[in-house]
Amino acid sequence: MDEFLALCGFSEQERLSKLPRVREVFARLGVSEDDVERGKSRLTTYYDMELEGVRKLVRIILNNLCNTVLMRDAGRARIVHACMAPGMDILGSAIMENSRSVGVIDPNFTFMFILGAIFDKYAPILESAERQWLRGGVVAHCGMVKSRVGLITLGMVPKPDLTITTGFACDTSPRTNELLEEVYGIPACYVDTCQDRELSEYPNALRATTFAAKSMRAAARRIEQETGFEITDQMLWEVLQARRPLDLSLGRLNDVIQRSDPLPIASSHLGIPPVLGSISFCGGELEEAIDAVDTLCDELLDRSRRGLGATRKGAPRVLAIFPNHHTDPRWEHLANEMDVAIVACDFQGTPQRGADTTIVDPDDPYEVIVQHLNGVFTQPLGGRVATVLDMCRKLSVDGVLNHYHLGCRYVVGDAMILRDAILREVGIPVLMVEWDNFDPRSLDQERYGEKLETFRSMMGVSAPHD
Repeated sequence: MDEFLALCGFSEQERLSKLPRVREVFARLGVSEDDVERGKSRLTTYYDMELEGVRKLVRIILNNLCNTVLMRDAGRARIVHACMAPGMDILGSAIMENSRSVGVIDPNFTFMFILGAIFDKYAPILESAERQWLRGGVVAHCGMVKSRVGLITLGMVPKPDLTITTGFACDTSPRTNELLEEVYGIPACYVDTCQDRELSEYPNALRATTFAAKSMRAAARRIEQETGFEITDQMLWEVLQARRPLDLSLGRLNDVIQRSDPLPIASSHLGIPPVLGSISFCGGELEEAIDAVDTLCDELLDRSRRGLGATRKGAPRVLAIFPNHHTDPRWEHLANEMDVAIVACDFQGTPQRGADTTIVDPDDPYEVIVQHLNGVFTQPLGGRVATVLDMCRKLSVDGVLNHYHLGCRYVVGDAMILRDAILREVGIPVLMVEWDNFDPRSLDQERYGEKLETFRSMMGVSAPHD
């Protein structure tokens, strides 16, 4: 265990003080010594653990896992559970910084990375949800939604006093919260927005952001009702101001990766920023996250100057539709092994918070919080297509890896339309890949390798050994 914590960036003094805490958490989650050994192997295989920035980021995520599991032990008597609720990182930080009795958890991405990507123990969580009401197979539900149900039913996270989600892109998520209320007696609420957006409105999301801001403020009042803690606008402004440097650092990280040749870091690392975006930082944790990202940026710039990378120089550059696989780094690892450099995903077309794209009332922090609705994922289909085409041109990619997440009704129908638009307007190859973004059981490694081989040949690139 000491070697594992050292690999994850813990200093000798931290390892001495935190080892009992980590052992307690792993015992509750069923992580054995054999799992720890497998985790060490997977970390060194799929992640660039020689980089200090990567080790710092893994340390932050592992600490967040421990904080989540032990939240009631730490005295947080009332707990709000968030899932698929962008913006709750801001409300959560405001609550966690100003209250010692109320906690906010958004555990899915953290558990996916630690239990899935590192320990390869995520399937039982999904199977637990499937034994409830979220089915697998032909009529498949999304692994993200299953994660929420599985973590709660297995008791891996504290049973919350309130669940909160959004209807920004998924109607299954609010309905899942309603079922959690019905079956487990956990009060539920959700933030809503306008789904009937017209292409003529693109890129403006004024109706959506205005309605979402009002709905999120109403959700904050519901949190106050359930927890007894008042969330003031001043608290939110303070968090928004404090978090902006992290947003800027993550933007710089994306820029370094996108502009470097060769690709300076394995594409599996594209899954780490979404984890940071789900954490309600408090008590100095935000400063640690900013330092970790800045450290990694500097290391990647140094790698770029020295011509080092995860693929060879001149390898085909690819834009991914949908982010990386959140529980199984083999997808990105195999692509890099076959000399396919995944340099970005379409979700990076989302503007930074505070971009003031469609803010009606500059004195309302909730309007700033919901500006992500200008991003590619929540645009009408025509706007999403336009954003993807623009990214293809700006990044000068050689092809598009079009993942279509079969468990998501919102995007699965768009896959062919996106493909046809890219072929017609940009004229670069598109590889269609079926998967569940969060389910490690969805990989057929041999078949995927064959698809990548064909994709590379369509881009006019020979095998790395040729």
